[in-house]
Amino acid sequence: MAASCLALAGCANGGPLGRSSSRSTVPVVATAAPDGASYTCPGIPDEAVEAMFGPDSTIVNHFNHIPPWCIVKIPGRDASVLYIQAWYIYRNKDPWDEPNLSRGQFGSDFSFPGIEGTGKAWIDEEVEDDDGSGDQAYGVRYGSTVFICGDHYLALSIDHAPAMQGDLKGNLVNLTQSALPWLCQDQPIPGLDQTMEDIRPPYAHDTPQPSTTPTDTPDPEHDN
Repeated sequence: MAASCLALAGCANGGPLGRSSSRSTVPVVATAAPDGASYTCPGIPDEAVEAMFGPDSTIVNHFNHIPPWCIVKIPGRDASVLYIQAWYIYRNKDPWDEPNLSRGQFGSDFSFPGIEGTGKAWIDEEVEDDDGSGDQAYGVRYGSTVFICGDHYLALSIDHAPAMQGDLKGNLVNLTQSALPWLCQDQPIPGLDQTMEDIRPPYAHDTPQPSTTPTDTPDPEHDN
């Protein structure tokens, strides 16, 4: 397992390679869901989405799909800005094969103290021209994280970082940390009142159960 790090700002401070960034390096998402939080997307506090994308953002819940997922949309942009999927690894399925994850070129690991799991972030950066002073700034464009506990995983992907407040990796790592009770510790998923094991499909057991494995269907509203 990767070396433990707190998912507060220090875990994601700076760019993927430790370079300076033109965007904030401070996450705006809390590491724990607030008391009394509301959940349009099961397990994901509405407050976290609003902190990232503002009060006019819209959460679309597709948790009745297989695999379950949600998206976040904002005014003035047809494609979604945040993609959320919580599901299982089965038959050596790699969560990073999910076509709706915006995978950048800079990878880094993350983990949480006391949690048996592994996390990976892939962030895209580009060099931006500054005000003509000759200095270079690095702008984050998009990126994704996947955290795996046993055979459960949570995948988060941001498609358009300029629309988001705070540090991209920091926000996604903190959002993942807020999900650990239901993702990794067998607590009910807020907004669904079932655990990950309660919703486990027959085909995701170690000993396959009689079932037809569904085909993953890309989200037509999500533009990578």
